[in-house]
Amino acid sequence: MNLKNKKQRLLIHDGLILTMGDQPRVLPHHSIGVVDGLITFIRPAEEVNLEGWDEVMDGRGMAVMPGFINCHTHAAMSLMRGFADDLPLKEWLENFIWPSEAAFMNRKNVALGTRLALLEMIAAGTVMFADMYFFEDEVALACQQAGMRVLLGEGILDFKTPHFPNPDDAIAFALELASHYSNDPLIKVALAPHAVYTVSPSTLKKIAKLSADYHLPVHIHLAETRQEVEDCQKSFGVHPIDHLSNVGLLNDKLIAAHMVHVPSEYYSRLREAGVRIAHNHSANLKLASGFAPIPDYLKEKIITGLGTDGPASNNNLAIPIEWRHSSLVSKMMTGNPEAINAFEALYMATTGGARVLGVSDIIGSLEPGKAADIILISLNKPHLQPIYNIYSTLAYSMHPTDVDTVIINGRIVMRRRQMLTLDTEKILAEVNQVERQIAHYFHLNNSRNGKK
Repeated sequence: MNLKNKKQRLLIHDGLILTMGDQPRVLPHHSIGVVDGLITFIRPAEEVNLEGWDEVMDGRGMAVMPGFINCHTHAAMSLMRGFADDLPLKEWLENFIWPSEAAFMNRKNVALGTRLALLEMIAAGTVMFADMYFFEDEVALACQQAGMRVLLGEGILDFKTPHFPNPDDAIAFALELASHYSNDPLIKVALAPHAVYTVSPSTLKKIAKLSADYHLPVHIHLAETRQEVEDCQKSFGVHPIDHLSNVGLLNDKLIAAHMVHVPSEYYSRLREAGVRIAHNHSANLKLASGFAPIPDYLKEKIITGLGTDGPASNNNLAIPIEWRHSSLVSKMMTGNPEAINAFEALYMATTGGARVLGVSDIIGSLEPGKAADIILISLNKPHLQPIYNIYSTLAYSMHPTDVDTVIINGRIVMRRRQMLTLDTEKILAEVNQVERQIAHYFHLNNSRNGKK
């Protein structure tokens, strides 16, 4: 493990470059120059001098593109992956997730679970994620160690959380984080009220004012389930989108996770307000929450990116799996094979995700002047050959493990599938200890998995 891997004068030479951005642009046999963490040029390989670089990285046989962006997750819940699957949502939450959080999700375990999630996300090409959980200062420290970008979101609820006894303390803590990391190159902060059914209108109004005063995004679950919509209409007489509008949150600072149950009459309103959607297809499928109308959102030009949701409700954190599920299920549900085409799928994972998290001026496409958040994908594999259309190859054939190298802000954090900033062996050993504790607490039988 190399903990001293620093930014350098790096040349990625002679790769197949996908710049992304708003239009398809593929540049075969091109090179990217990186100096002090920024892209300085993208040129044909034959025009580039190979002398004077700290490192020349061979891009032959590689797709070179912007790293992926996970617009919504609960990273530390990786410690709860798979221990309570195939259950109704209410039973899953009340009998397993909430009790396990109360018993185990302390500061130490949030730090550990986040590092486990970072190993997984980096290995699958993610360069930034939006988190919503507790002890977000520990998430920040883990991301600094890993070299990962993050939008921190301390979970704000109207009842006691593992971190704070009330929402006001959580809000004050989020503002402290925002001040502390205001100039950090990797870490940004959002206000993160959990949902309309767990946060009161008065607290939501307070968050709306603070969002405007401090120019902070607001990250919330919204219109995720039919039950949420029905309960909101019973409690407040309106759809959850109207409810957020009434408390002052329906604006261009809003990152709305899920957005599954949204009638078409809201589409133009969402677009005009500048609302940003974090789409979590796998979790919606697994929890039977419903089908988000993503093809309609894209057609209406509503800002949309991909998220995984938490590892307890998805079971993985790989964005390539998300775009495949999103595209294929959208085609089936609409009866339209053109729904979410290959480029649109990759767009949501890169440029679209950057727009959702408010960082499209920094990352999300490969352009001179932007940060060098770049991944290399190995193409010389049977399941990726032949290549007639590189977007189709990646959208429908790529495995997360095809990601070869990950660069974030000019720093190489994974090279040739080897993690450089986190100690994989140590993290996994600690995770196994916590796994045994959780299994014992819930009287789970791990013998079928070879564990006693």
